[in-house]
Order: sequence, then structure tokens, then C-alpha cells
Amino acid sequence: MSGVVHDVPKCVVDKKEAVDFLLDAIGVLRAEHSGVTTMLDWYHVAQNREHEDAAVAALRDAQGRSIFCLGAGWGTPDPVDAEIRRVRSDLAGDGLVTMALGLRGPVDTSMDTVARELKLAAELGLRTSLHVDAGGTQRPVADLREHGLLRDTTTFVHANGISDEELRMLADAGSSVSISPDVELKMGFGSPMTGRALAAGLRPTLSIDDVPSVGGDMFSTMRTAFAVQRGLDGGLRSRDLLEFATVYAAQSCGLDARTGSITPGKDADVILLRADDLTVFPITTIVSAGHPGLVDTVLVAGRVVKRDGMLVGVDLAALRTRLVESRNRIAAVAGIPLDGTWRPRPESE
Repeated sequence: MSGVVHDVPKCVVDKKEAVDFLLDAIGVLRAEHSGVTTMLDWYHVAQNREHEDAAVAALRDAQGRSIFCLGAGWGTPDPVDAEIRRVRSDLAGDGLVTMALGLRGPVDTSMDTVARELKLAAELGLRTSLHVDAGGTQRPVADLREHGLLRDTTTFVHANGISDEELRMLADAGSSVSISPDVELKMGFGSPMTGRALAAGLRPTLSIDDVPSVGGDMFSTMRTAFAVQRGLDGGLRSRDLLEFATVYAAQSCGLDARTGSITPGKDADVILLRADDLTVFPITTIVSAGHPGLVDTVLVAGRVVKRDGMLVGVDLAALRTRLVESRNRIAAVAGIPLDGTWRPRPESE
């Protein structure tokens, strides 16, 4: 499952709903093109309901399987209850676009707020997701357990720095963890804790996280997780990584009755890979050598969304034109030249 993170300068907020539509649409299409049939959109940049509605509309328009995980409290007005209920009323069914609630957690808000949001999620039948880290004397998982707030419906993202004891707490509670190995290494979060999670009794899932930083395909995510853990302790098998990205990913999203494995009675979420490509021929090694170029055909709930290496029914030329226009407008308003001369300001300024 991949999460799409997007941010734009506040000076262009009046047009941000259009940006949100484009970014979410391209996020789902990129996922489908790369063989990802389900995308969790960890959406925590809404500044008003028009942005939320534009993002949901884009997910629907792309016709992939998506989970709109609305992040409470960062952009959504606080208290978030009314807005979560409003979006939930629009995503109340079991269609291809469903909903989850993105928690702030005990580090970013009060324990009373965490308790209230978990109660709201339970009332509305929503799973929850929480970005969590630890450093120094922080023990966020232990704090949650002390207040009776660990749930088997919560996925903890990253969890770098969490102690082995706290990982066991998550396992005991039936919670899940989502590891984003490329982002965690690139952004200095620390080594992915795949092996430590397994030792604690957790079966981790994988996520891509920040697509502009690390690309948007699950093949590279699996390969990084595999290589890092093999380098640390020689653990993991290719089969483990495939299960992290399919079976356990579906379970963590509450979709295991519908997808995650090719099983009678489930939706037909299937990808077909070329085995005759020179990069994998004559021995097909998907985890170690797989890449989006191998993805020949993709089905979502039985509907073909990619065939013969091309997305079906998508006007990519028109979408590219709209994206470039949006990029140019945002850069112009923000005063950022696009000729390669722009550099970030030094932190000292």
C-alpha cells in the first residue's frame, strides 16, 4: 500500500482543490501502472472541505481501490468529529474508495484527544493509522497501552526507535505496523525495523510513503526491505516480502475478505508480470529484480485497468498538460524558477 503525501505553498490555497484532484489522480494511476492495486492515501494536508472533496473525487475518478485516510487535526478544523462524520457519510459503502482515520497520537496531541478520536473511529467503523517514532524518554506505545488505547484496528507507521518491549505490546494488542524502508533510510529515521517486528511477533506490512522522494512502486520497496534485513541478520525470504506486500497489507487495511490473495470469493485484484523481459529472464526473481516495466496487465475488482503495458481509458496527455500547468502556476506564485537555478535557503537563514 502506498501513501501519497502532498504539500503546496499556502499562497496558492485558493486553487489547492484542483491540485489535490490532480495529485490524487496521478497517485492512483501511478500505483496501478506499477502494479499496486490498492492505495492508502494518508491525507493530512486538507485546509477546508473543498480540498477533501477534491481528493475523494480524484480517487473515485481514477477507479482504483483506494482508502482515503483523513488525517485528523493538521489541516482539518479541530475538533474533527463533524468533518470526519461528513466525509464518512459520503464514503459509507463498500465500494472501491473507502475511508480510514489518521490519528495524531500522544506525541502530537493530548491523550484525551486520542481517546476521543478512537471512540469516533469505532462508532463509524473506521480503521485508524498513526505515524509513530520514539526518542529519548518517549514511550508512545506504552503510554497508549497504559490508557487502554491500543487497538487491533490501528496500523502504526514507521515505528523506528520503538523499543522491543513496545513492539511486543503492539503484537499483544493485535495492531499492525507499516514499514517504509526507502523513506526511513533516506530521511534519517533509522534502519527499518522489519526484523525486530518479526521477533516481537508482528507480521509487518510495507508502504512507499513519500512518492516524490523515493518513487512509487512496491518492487523497490520490497527490494530495499529485503536487502537491509539480509544485511543486518541474514533473515527474511522472498516469500516473506511478497506476503508483507499482499496478504498482510490487506489485513492491516481491513480488506483481507476482499483482496490480498487469489482466493475463491474474493475480488479479482490481479497483476500479470512479463517473465520474458531481459531483466528477469530466464529466472524470474520478482523481489530481487522486479520493476514496474514488468507489469503487463492489472485488474482491480475484475476490471482491467492496464493491458499490454498501457493504462486503459486514461488520457495521459491531457493529464500531463494539466499537471504541468498546475506546477508552473504554483512555482510562479511561490517565486520559484524552473530553470534549474533555484536552491533551498540555508537553515541558518
